[in-house]
Amino acid sequence: MQSNDAPGEGPTTPQQIVIEGVTYDVARYAAKHPGGEILLKYLGRDATAAFAAFHVASARKKLAGLKAKAPLVLPESELSSDAERDFAALHARARDEGLFASRPGFFIQQGLFVTALIAASVGLVAGFGGAAWSWVTGALLLGLAWQQAGWLAHDYLHNSVYPEREKGALAGLLVGSFYIGFSADWWKVKHNVHHALPNVLGDDTDIDTLPFLAFSEHELEKANALTRWLVRLQPLTIVPVLSMARINWCVQSLLWALRAPNVPNRGREIAAIVAHHLAVIGVMALLPDWGARLGFYLIAQLSAGLMIGSVFLVGHNARPMLRRDEAPGFYTLQCATTQNISPMPGMRWFFGGLDRQTEHHLFPMMPRHQHDRVVEGVKALCARHQVTYVDRGFVAGLVDVWRVLWRVSLAAWRRKDIAPPATPAAVAG
Repeated sequence: MQSNDAPGEGPTTPQQIVIEGVTYDVARYAAKHPGGEILLKYLGRDATAAFAAFHVASARKKLAGLKAKAPLVLPESELSSDAERDFAALHARARDEGLFASRPGFFIQQGLFVTALIAASVGLVAGFGGAAWSWVTGALLLGLAWQQAGWLAHDYLHNSVYPEREKGALAGLLVGSFYIGFSADWWKVKHNVHHALPNVLGDDTDIDTLPFLAFSEHELEKANALTRWLVRLQPLTIVPVLSMARINWCVQSLLWALRAPNVPNRGREIAAIVAHHLAVIGVMALLPDWGARLGFYLIAQLSAGLMIGSVFLVGHNARPMLRRDEAPGFYTLQCATTQNISPMPGMRWFFGGLDRQTEHHLFPMMPRHQHDRVVEGVKALCARHQVTYVDRGFVAGLVDVWRVLWRVSLAAWRRKDIAPPATPAAVAG
């Protein structure tokens, strides 16, 4: 195996990754990588599947200048299994069949729907003299608009609408930073890690919810007395904590836009975020008193947090939480840590394509309107390789999440030793 050791020093982390059998030096390129430093999570590993999932064909041109002088010999654990090869073949076949082609008109309709929700919210606030029913309804419509805009920004920033990354980034800036008030770059960097390593403890920041919530007994290893006390209460505090999610994200993303290094379009992002908050203040100013203004603000923010967070929780947080050395191959990991939602009639739009969470994770650049066309192929491969495929009703999924919270809460009350980690075989089966 190629060594990266300096004379007189012990082993160091390899600075290369392997894609389709070719070794690339990527450590210095990581800061320039449009998707953030996610590629550093694959140092010393085979990144073939992740590269195929997140990149268009033109991205291969950038690889040419990163080829390493000597190959990195991968450990046996990095070799592809039959399941991984079959999922990779399904991914390639879907691309050949044109299932990654989008209908831009579909997404324009979604944008018009979001705009109509915002307009209805403003109309209710402005048109009824501050009547409580009007601003409460307007606040709920605005919260729904932010949730739906979140799914639309998700589409654009996954490059599942336009093949040109520049167009997707510009649309994501408009919808993500102006309509929602989030830094598009902040979202993209953390979301790319989530997709590459979903439910992997220490890597996926979407499940790093301490000190308030824990979804695995393993997380109690790093919990102090205060955190254990908060986790004990989590079956009761889940709703208020989830409600605060949007406010927390707004603060995090603004700090990211102001302070993080290498933020593309930093000035535009900050300007769009500021414009978003000024617009919200402008709507609040239409109300007659501070009680109504504060009520409008809190209802809009808290309802949006609940609506966004509940969809994510059902899709991931009742599924296994793994350490990195327990995680199976890329495609198997996506199936093991996701579950689909069976929406109530007429409610599919509410989930913004994430009712097909498993298909979205297997094909992150596939437009949401194409997901149904790969479901049977995914189910067939899961059955062939004994990989878990889960499809749950929304309410049943929420109950599953609450049971996980209760189980971990009991572990915190009892202060038991951490249970043995699940094996990759157990996860896959």
